[in-house]
Amino acid sequence: MKPFLETKVEDLDFGLAIPARGLYLFAQQALPLLQTSISASPVNPPTLLITGATASLRGSAKFGTFAAGMFAQRALGQSLAREFGPKGVHVALAVIDSGIDGPRMRAMLGEDAKKAVEEDKVMSPDAIAESHWHLHAQHRSSWTQELDLRPWQEKF
Repeated sequence: MKPFLETKVEDLDFGLAIPARGLYLFAQQALPLLQTSISASPVNPPTLLITGATASLRGSAKFGTFAAGMFAQRALGQSLAREFGPKGVHVALAVIDSGIDGPRMRAMLGEDAKKAVEEDKVMSPDAIAESHWHLHAQHRSSWTQELDLRPWQEKF
């Protein structure tokens, strides 16, 4: 997180490397395998699920290089959905618009962590997994291409 004028092109390269380049490299390897399993899994066709973040939808101050990578990941996901959906592979993006309960989040929240978890102000990993499973289990006549996940009290 840096003010834009303090960033270097290397910061942009790093911001693009994991979400955009990572998805590109993963999809290059995974999609051929998913395509070979289409006929063997007619009930739940093969699914490529991409996990994004709030920055997939909007950039925030001082998050320009991160947002660039997340926007690029989303765009690549949309392109893959349009190319491989008609071939029988469900490609979907789940945007996570919140912190996720776990050791790192609890350390960041400190004393407020217990209350945040009890009041469902941070996302449950199990609930996220359930939403991802729902994407995979969808009938191909009504595939979701993009899903926003957020706690019930999240402002958006």
